[in-house]
Amino acid sequence: MAVVVTGASRGIGRATAVELAERDVVVDYRSDEGAAAETARRVRDAGGEAVTVRADVRESAAADRLIETAVDEFGSLDAVVNNAGIARPNRLEETTDEAWESVIDTNLSGAFRVTRAAAPHLRESGGDVVFLSSVGGTLGTVDAGYAASKAGLHGLTRALARELGPDGVQVNAVAPGPVETDLNEVILDHLESIEFRGHENVDTHLPEYACDPATVADSVRYLIENDHVHGEILDVDGGMRL
Repeated sequence: MAVVVTGASRGIGRATAVELAERDVVVDYRSDEGAAAETARRVRDAGGEAVTVRADVRESAAADRLIETAVDEFGSLDAVVNNAGIARPNRLEETTDEAWESVIDTNLSGAFRVTRAAAPHLRESGGDVVFLSSVGGTLGTVDAGYAASKAGLHGLTRALARELGPDGVQVNAVAPGPVETDLNEVILDHLESIEFRGHENVDTHLPEYACDPATVADSVRYLIENDHVHGEILDVDGGMRL
């Protein structure tokens, strides 16, 4: 069994790769080769096999090559975990076209590209797709671009669950609250640096709902292993929505 984990050089991606170490793991990364190699080492230490692939999911050719490498290396593909994501938080009037497009292209379009390339192989294996979304996709937190990209993943999850489900492919998403990662530090630094109107009631309580990446990785495993969960957005936010 082989699984592709995008954005696996650190944080949730790394934790997920290690959590799924009984499979053959393809560790996708965009720029930090050393960090990706460390993830692969941890997968091997946990008893699995791993290869690293440098592939920027913003590029269709790179997404195609990522999936081709997985199949070439391990013979089949059983799961894709679309974790690659960025945040460039800012006020609406100060958000440039480039910043908006970069976030949407990575978080939403990148997940689409990888899943599109993987779909024929997942149909053959009856495999799984898991998208890493965010509570921001429901609550509209962080900023407009990030929230829009994650809300888009919710729609993509449900649409593909309908389309791929009849072929035996399960499609689900995990929507964490704040997770102790480098990306979350970027978000927190921004929210603390300005009066971000409309977010005060959320910002004040962020530490209360924070979890570590391993908790999210455990939820990814649950969605892959439970054959009766399909088209689900699994909130892992410590009750933050409430």
